[in-house]
Amino acid sequence: MSIPVRLIRTCLYLVFFIVPLIFLPNTSELFEFNKMIVVYILTTLIATAWLIQTVLAKKFIFRRTVLDWPILIFLITQTISLLFSVNIRSSLLGYYSRFNGGLVSLYCYSLLYWAYVTFMDKNSAVTTIRVALITAALVAFYGVLEHFGIDAKLWVQDVQNRVFSTMGQPNWLAAYLVALVFIPISRLLNPAPKDRHSDLSRYDPAYFFLDHLSAIWNLFLAFLLLLTILFTKSQSGIGVTLVIFFLYLLFLLIRKRRLKVIAGAGAAFLFLIFINLHIIGNITKNLKFMLTTDVLATAKAADIPNSGGSSSILIRRIVWEGAVHAWLASAKNFFIGTGPETFAMIYYQYRPIAHNYTSEWELLYNKAHNEFINYLATTGILGLGSYLVLLGFMVYVLIKFHHSSSKSNSQEPYLGLGLLAGWLSIPVTNFWGFSVVFVQVLMFTLPAIAQTLTVPPLPASPAGSKLSLPRILSILGLISLGCYLLFVIGQYWIADTLYASGDHDLQLFSMTGNTIYVAPAYQSLTDAFSINSHDPPISSELAVATAFASALTYDTDATSSAQLARSALALSQKAIDDNPLHPNYYKTRARVAIILSTVYKQDLDVAINTLKQALLISPTDPRLPYNLGVIYQQMGRTALAQKYFHQSLQLKPDFADPRVQLAKIASASAKPAK
Repeated sequence: MSIPVRLIRTCLYLVFFIVPLIFLPNTSELFEFNKMIVVYILTTLIATAWLIQTVLAKKFIFRRTVLDWPILIFLITQTISLLFSVNIRSSLLGYYSRFNGGLVSLYCYSLLYWAYVTFMDKNSAVTTIRVALITAALVAFYGVLEHFGIDAKLWVQDVQNRVFSTMGQPNWLAAYLVALVFIPISRLLNPAPKDRHSDLSRYDPAYFFLDHLSAIWNLFLAFLLLLTILFTKSQSGIGVTLVIFFLYLLFLLIRKRRLKVIAGAGAAFLFLIFINLHIIGNITKNLKFMLTTDVLATAKAADIPNSGGSSSILIRRIVWEGAVHAWLASAKNFFIGTGPETFAMIYYQYRPIAHNYTSEWELLYNKAHNEFINYLATTGILGLGSYLVLLGFMVYVLIKFHHSSSKSNSQEPYLGLGLLAGWLSIPVTNFWGFSVVFVQVLMFTLPAIAQTLTVPPLPASPAGSKLSLPRILSILGLISLGCYLLFVIGQYWIADTLYASGDHDLQLFSMTGNTIYVAPAYQSLTDAFSINSHDPPISSELAVATAFASALTYDTDATSSAQLARSALALSQKAIDDNPLHPNYYKTRARVAIILSTVYKQDLDVAINTLKQALLISPTDPRLPYNLGVIYQQMGRTALAQKYFHQSLQLKPDFADPRVQLAKIASASAKPAK
C-alpha cells in the first residue's frame, strides 16, 4: 500500500474520531466552527494524497458507484443557486456561526464519500465502524458525567438538565448518537460462531467471558448511548426510528424462525415503545398542529410569562411559514432560490407578524429549523428536488446492502439493518431541525461504508520503479498547493480566535463599563480584520470597538478621535455592503452612530437613516421603529417619536418599552409651561 493511500485511510479514520470530539474555548463558536475546520483540513489532505496517488499510478483512480450521479446533480444545483446568490460568501462557506451547509462543506462531504468508496476495503470499513463506536462511547460517557455535574459551572446553559457533551447542543448530540446506536443493537442479534475457543473447556470461566465479550460490549454500548440520548431530552428521531427498526426486525426474525431471539426482541420492542409513547404521541400532535393551527391566533393567545416561553413547535411553524413565503416571492426564488445558507438574509423580509408574539421575537433565525424547507427557501425547487433524489438513492444503497448481508452467510446479518435505521434517523431529525457537521458526515459516509463492506477493493496500480522529473515536479506542485490550502484554513481559524477575543473584551466593557477592555478589544479585532476582512461579523464588531475608542479619545486627542470615527462608520458600512440583506449589520451601524453621537451630534442622522433602511428589509421587526422613536425623542422631535412608537406597538402590541416612552411624552406635555 502506497504512502498516499495510507494517508487517505488514516485521515478517514480521523474524521470519525476527531470531528465528534473536538471543541475549543477560544473561537467564536466553540463546537461547529472547529469541527468544520477539521473537516476542511482532513479533506484537503485526502484530496492532495488522492492526486499524488493519481500521479504515481499514471491514471485517475476512481470507483464508480450508484450514488455518483445523484451527488453530482445535487452539487450542480447547489452551484447554480450559488451563482445567483444574494450573498456569495455565505453560500460558499456557510452562515458565520453555523458554517455547515455552505457549498465548500458540501463539496468536502462529497469528496469524503468518493474517497471512502475508492480507497477503503471491507477490513478498513470494519475498522471505521469500530472507531466510530469508540468515539461515540467517549462522547456519551462525557454526556453522562455532564448529567451528574462534572462541568456544570463552565456553561451558562443548564447542562445537567439537558446534556450536550462535545456536540454543543442537546438535539445535535442526540442526532449523532441515534445515527450510531442501532449498530451495537443490531450486533446483539448476531449468531455466535461455533468453536470460537475450542482450546478452552466450556466450563472454564474464561470460555464464558470470551464467548460473550462481544455481546457484553455491544450491550454496554447500546445502554450507554440510549442513556445519554435520554439525558438530552431530545425527540431527535429516536422514537420513530426505533419503531421502524424493531418492527422490521421482528418481521425478519419471524421469517427465519429464530424463536428465542424473537422473544427477546419482542420484549425489547415493547419496553422501548413504552418509554417512547410520549415521543410518538408528541410527534403525532406536532404534525397535526403544523397542518391545522392558525399560528397568529395561537401566538396571541399564548401566556408566555406563565408558560416559561413559547412552544418550540409554534415557533417552527411560524418560521416555516415565512420560509415558504420567501420561496414563493419570485420565479427565481421558486426555481433556484437565493443561494445556499442565505436564510438569515431572506427570512426577515417575509417574517410573519406572529413571530412578534413569541418569546423568541428578538432572536435572529439563520435556519428554517427544517432541513427540507431550508433547502426549498434557499435553493428552490431544483435544490430541494436534487436533495430528495440524493436521499432516495442513499436509502436504496442501504436497503440493498441490508438485503445482501441478511441473505449471505455474513457474521453480521443485521448490520445492514443497523446502518439503515441509523441513517433514517438523520432525515427524521432534520425534519424538525437542521444538519450539523458530523451528522452531515454520517449522512454521506454511512452509505459509503455499506457499499465498501460488499464491494471488493479497487486494484492498486503499481507505481513505476523510478519517478520522472515531470512526475516529481507534479508531486511537489500538489504538495505546495495542499500546504497553501492548509495555510489559508489556518489563517481563517486564527482570524476567528482574534475575533472571539475582541468580542469577549467588548462584552466585558459593556458589563463593567471599565474602559481598560476597549484597547485590547480594538487591537484583537484589528488583527482579525487584517487577516479576514471579508466576513461582516468581524468588520461589524471592529466598527463598534472603533466607535468606543473614538468616543474615549475625544477629550485627549480630537484628531485621532475624528479619524477613528470615520473609520468606524466606514467599517460598519462595509459590513452592510458585504451583506446588504442582513438586518443585524444595520442595527450595528446604528449603534456605532449612536456611540459616536455622544461627541459628534450629527451622527444621529446616520443612525436614523440606517434604521429606516433596515425597516425596508425587516418590515415586521418592532425593535427598529422603537429605536427610531427613542432617537427622535432624544432630539426633541416628539411627533416623529410618537409616530414610530405607535408603529412599534402595531407590530407588537404587548411591547412594554414604547408604552413607557409614550407615557413619558404624555407626562411631559401635560406639565404647565413655566
